[in-house]
Amino acid sequence: MKKAIAALALIIGMFPAPAASQSSIISQIAGDSVATEKLYFSLKFGLNFADLTGTGDTGRTGGFNIGLTSTIRLTDRLSLVPEITPFSRKGVSKIPFGTSGDPALDPFFADPAAAELALEYVDIPVLLTYRLGRFHLGAGPFVSFLTDATERFRADLPSGDELRFTREVTDGYKKTDCGLVVEASWTITKPRRGVGLVFHFRYQRGLTDVLRTSSGPLDVLPAGPFRNSVIQAYLSFPFVH
Repeated sequence: MKKAIAALALIIGMFPAPAASQSSIISQIAGDSVATEKLYFSLKFGLNFADLTGTGDTGRTGGFNIGLTSTIRLTDRLSLVPEITPFSRKGVSKIPFGTSGDPALDPFFADPAAAELALEYVDIPVLLTYRLGRFHLGAGPFVSFLTDATERFRADLPSGDELRFTREVTDGYKKTDCGLVVEASWTITKPRRGVGLVFHFRYQRGLTDVLRTSSGPLDVLPAGPFRNSVIQAYLSFPFVH
């Protein structure tokens, strides 16, 4: 049932309906317990700015993070906030190129500035947050499940055309990651029943070496282990009566 509610909330959140109407729809399906003073759900939507530690002179890459959070108020100031983020892009840019299998094409992809390793995860963090007026501070552990890993290379040809080479490398990376999250958030809109539109700024640090097999561009890098390091900036839209 919880998975169905989460999926429904994500779908509803893609449409430009007022938050109050969305809250009413969810409440009718799942009951009033999803929007009480002690428990309510929020949609989150924002961006990841990701890197892999240990990769040396590489760069950050980015992507969306979209998910659902629940806030469980323990006291007037303390809350427990479990989340699920089905779409969370991580990885690293400016990776070296190996080979495409075609020696005639390989020279076009020699520029690492047009290359990235994209790691797609499902994130499940659980934070304990403390309220200071409109500001919140939070921290807690997370676990992530890898759904896809792709190497992407791009070349701009003199003719003005663009050449792309993509390689699926999911088997070369570990299926799970875990680590710690710290965040600060600010309630932007005037709170209603103590809740409003919230801007979050978060740092997520993985504790697992994500590389599983010795093959691919990361092998030629001098450092390691390779751990996810992600800055997240996003908005959360609460559902309250």
